[in-house]
Amino acid sequence: MTFNQLIFAGVDVSAGKKPVTFAALDRELNVLALERWSVSETFSCLTEYEKIILAINGIGQNAASLDFKEQLDHEGLKPFSKQSDTRRFVETSAQDSFHALVEQDLLPRRTIEGRVQRSLILYEEGFQIPDPMDFFEEITRHKLLQGILPLENLYSTKELNALISAYISWMALNRPSHINLQGNFILPTRE
Repeated sequence: MTFNQLIFAGVDVSAGKKPVTFAALDRELNVLALERWSVSETFSCLTEYEKIILAINGIGQNAASLDFKEQLDHEGLKPFSKQSDTRRFVETSAQDSFHALVEQDLLPRRTIEGRVQRSLILYEEGFQIPDPMDFFEEITRHKLLQGILPLENLYSTKELNALISAYISWMALNRPSHINLQGNFILPTRE
């Protein structure tokens, strides 16, 4: 099945059996997909999209991300600067992107409060996701005493990285005056 609607996607590439965390958004910032895949599963999915802008977090940070980038051209994805292509990619830094969207310091990304903060940033940017502050409504004295936290409602660090990367690809087309594009590397600018 091929999808011809324009998709804004982001990936966070790490190591392991399923090293790619993939996120896809539509024009209204609805989360269409949020998955952990192998590299081959990811490219299998990417071939289904006729029109896609893909932002890759942290190219060059590890061997897996370099291998991923090498396969992009074989799969028909061209650098973003080639405006005529319907299947393009850019590179970004999730951490720097989150920093660029807020004026204060970020909390550590692997902590619960850092994950809630990053989810709130996405929510404030217009993502069609549940309000991250609802997490705190689920915390009760009883649950804390039992060591039960509603973590299933929080995005993981890798999911947040993929989501912000997908947002960067969305910004590249929908808010070009709010991005800084240098070569094929892109970051948002403060409004």
